[in-house]
Amino acid sequence: MLDPVKVVLAQVPLVGPVPPLPDPKERTRLREQWGWSKTQLAEALEVSRETVWTWEKEPPRTPRGKTGQLYARLLAHFATELAAAPSADTPTVAPPAVVPATPAPLREEATAREDEEAQFAFDFDVEDPPELSWDTALAKPDAADPEYDLPGSWTELPEGVTRPCARCGRPTAFLVAGQPRHVYLQAMASMGVPRCATQTAGAPAPTLPTPAPTPATSTPVMPSDTALAPDDAMPELSATAPTPAPSRPPARAAAPQRPRKAATPAPRRKTAKPAAVKQVAPEHADGPLAVLDFTDGALTAHLVDGRTIACPAKTLQALATWALDKKKIRLGADRLHDNGFHQDPLLVLTHGAVAHFGLPTDLADQEDLRLPADHTVVKNIQKAGWELTKSGLGPWPRLFKRVDGRRHCVQLALLPWRALETRAWGSAADLPAPELARLLGTFADLVLTPRGTVAVTAEELMTALRPPTKAVWSEESGKYVSANVPDTLHTVVDPAPCEAPDEHPLVVADYPEAGTRPASEALDEEACIWVRPYDLITDDEHARTSVVALDVAVAFLAACRRLHVGTGPATHRPRNPRFDPELPGSWYVDLSTIELDPRLPNPFTSSGDRPQGPAWYATPTLEYAVELGADVRPMEAWVRETHSPYLQPWYERLRAAYLTTMAGLGVTTDLDDEAFLAAMAGYKNGDPALVTLLDAIKATAKSGIGKLRQRPNIGLDYVFGEPWPALNRKTWRPDIRAIILSKARINMHRKMRRLAEVANRYPLAVNTDCVIYAAETLSPLPVLLGPDGQPVRGGFRLGVNPGSVKHQGSQTFQWAADLLADGVNIANEIKDASL
Repeated sequence: MLDPVKVVLAQVPLVGPVPPLPDPKERTRLREQWGWSKTQLAEALEVSRETVWTWEKEPPRTPRGKTGQLYARLLAHFATELAAAPSADTPTVAPPAVVPATPAPLREEATAREDEEAQFAFDFDVEDPPELSWDTALAKPDAADPEYDLPGSWTELPEGVTRPCARCGRPTAFLVAGQPRHVYLQAMASMGVPRCATQTAGAPAPTLPTPAPTPATSTPVMPSDTALAPDDAMPELSATAPTPAPSRPPARAAAPQRPRKAATPAPRRKTAKPAAVKQVAPEHADGPLAVLDFTDGALTAHLVDGRTIACPAKTLQALATWALDKKKIRLGADRLHDNGFHQDPLLVLTHGAVAHFGLPTDLADQEDLRLPADHTVVKNIQKAGWELTKSGLGPWPRLFKRVDGRRHCVQLALLPWRALETRAWGSAADLPAPELARLLGTFADLVLTPRGTVAVTAEELMTALRPPTKAVWSEESGKYVSANVPDTLHTVVDPAPCEAPDEHPLVVADYPEAGTRPASEALDEEACIWVRPYDLITDDEHARTSVVALDVAVAFLAACRRLHVGTGPATHRPRNPRFDPELPGSWYVDLSTIELDPRLPNPFTSSGDRPQGPAWYATPTLEYAVELGADVRPMEAWVRETHSPYLQPWYERLRAAYLTTMAGLGVTTDLDDEAFLAAMAGYKNGDPALVTLLDAIKATAKSGIGKLRQRPNIGLDYVFGEPWPALNRKTWRPDIRAIILSKARINMHRKMRRLAEVANRYPLAVNTDCVIYAAETLSPLPVLLGPDGQPVRGGFRLGVNPGSVKHQGSQTFQWAADLLADGVNIANEIKDASL
């Protein structure tokens, strides 16, 4: 089967003058009317999806070179074909095929029966064609049909010759049912039978069953003794060196089914298809990392695929040299973006390996976890020509040197020095070396090779997916130079005064003493923690027997989806600026006059209480106020006129990693409500390595958002008001953290309000991403339904996707009432309470 994208490209003329590029809106219109997504257009032009986005936004980037010429010719081809397309009242002529974009690969379980039906829908060259009335057929093809008006049309081909269909790309024959193809197809059209996924005007479109989408990332790689059989809930686990799996081509639209004679359907066989072969760069053939263990007098490197390699190194500098010697071991991983760098090899040192290299297994400095700069090991590293970062030799040291202008770097992780945080990795540091190698290798495959704590890794992932610079050719210097990439965080920018934390020099300049800054002068966008006053609990709620807690899955990560954040410096608008929801920023406005139901938390404060006067708010909060009907009139603002969905690739990669791991634990996106609740109730009893991996992925998403506003380490050496190292990072952006938390809080409040309006259900307590409702039973299902017994549109939905909810726990109403009477937030207690 031919790729429809390639079929269209083959029709684009590549000679003659290059047509001018239309404006961005027209570019978008032509692409969407043709039926292509940004991903498909990017595939055709061999660029990234983000590049297509920059071509269609205002102000647009202008593509140049051969890519720009092909882009202009492709848009001109779309315009020509769409202009020649017939109207809907001409049933004998079909428009160009629309190939919709699919956000994830289709499940690889299509049966032979479905394939046969799909083949018939796209092309009628099959056995037993429908009986035709040839008297109604036209002997001459319609000139407006693209099936015939292309060079090399059917009327010019000899009998027996095949060529790709102009709509679907499938090989098609010249003769069908003994008649010339154009006569056959027009006879079908005259009978009202559609072809090539097109639909006759006014006829309902029959659809084939659509398999549920699954994540594009490969299945987690775990120890072989934990792998399940192919027919079990967890897919077969791979033991190959991890690299990103290639994406599958987009699926076609649902096609009309062929009329069939009544027959007993054959039983469907569940066959396991072999996993796609991963393409691994030769220099990374041994995987992204190795775990080194010293046992029986030998140092051994355990690889992610279960192999072992002897390591002769006796010093850290020798270890770094060995890790970069491609003749001995080939460690590392491919870059995630064309403008980025390949991922450096990671060497994880167990207790035995740490002692082997002359390092203490228990650091004396338990506060900073750093080896003294005058330690023999540190001096020997420097004498050998290697350097350490400013962080020194700690739990995650980096050894680097430059040779012939090229950067050579090795990342180390020292397990005895608590390199793997227990809050994210649990007891992973205690795993045997082979199992730990597979666990970390799977994380590297799904997310990124660990670079430090999960927060550091999350920050590095942002940069790896959106590199701030790229190499461009300079005519002036005659060589490639580094240039900033638009729509990325390529420059260190100061926060607006309201966005900076109290310790920031901008704030200390106005409020020298700690704690003297008024609350109204600080942007306070945080998650909601609220308890409904006990006297506002209704008699109807008191009559119910239970309370049910709903927890939003990775709520902060879900808020990053398609969220535009500022990428440049803040611009001050001091005098009554007009609110623009398209501009990320901070707005000073009075929302205390907005009247809301007191049984709901107030969406404009993190406490859920009514604002006391003017305050600073992020753009999503004000946008929600407008949605509620408020007359929003800011008095002052700090806005960022350059913005983009910077975190979208970060969101997509972490979402795919999360869904892939959950699928490995038996929780998939295609489960109905009852099956989902059952799967969620027992998923933590599954493979412990996958549970640990899931916790690490969730911690990476949460910690990465927190690191956007990293505060100073309060210690003996810290001076209030002095800058701290994090301020020098391009990714230190408290405004981005604020807009994410604002979006997450507003998303949750919108669903609570919708449930209140439709089903008359109001929350009893809220704690960040958990909300509790009074219920008739211990099951959460009735809570989510409206009076008609259907899920509330715009309300909470059960599911594993980020932003959907799961059952956090249930308790008796009496248990909740006793705590609520004392002002206790039961949303913080219900998870650990037992019935």
